[in-house]
Amino acid sequence: MRRAATLLPVLAVLALTGPASAAVTQAAASAALGAAQREEAQAARLDNRWIPTEAALKAAHAALAHKNYAAALAAADRAKALAQRSVAQANEQSRLWTAAVIR
Repeated sequence: MRRAATLLPVLAVLALTGPASAAVTQAAASAALGAAQREEAQAARLDNRWIPTEAALKAAHAALAHKNYAAALAAADRAKALAQRSVAQANEQSRLWTAAVIR
């Protein structure tokens, strides 16, 4: 009885997350990777690339090449989030520099 009580929550979590993670397709992973690359290109235009973003993009490419679409999607999402933060940082630094130096 005790074993069944401890397995029930684990099985419930697996039941809820199983189909969602199995539904990750090559198209979804490729689309996420494309979005991350566009964000990274924007960061490059602002001359504010981050090394962790590059590493996440590399990991996403590797996972996609090995047909591990769930890992590719996760790495691409991380790369996109990091790239968005680097763009925000570049914009904020530009605004602050203008406010502090140019009067």
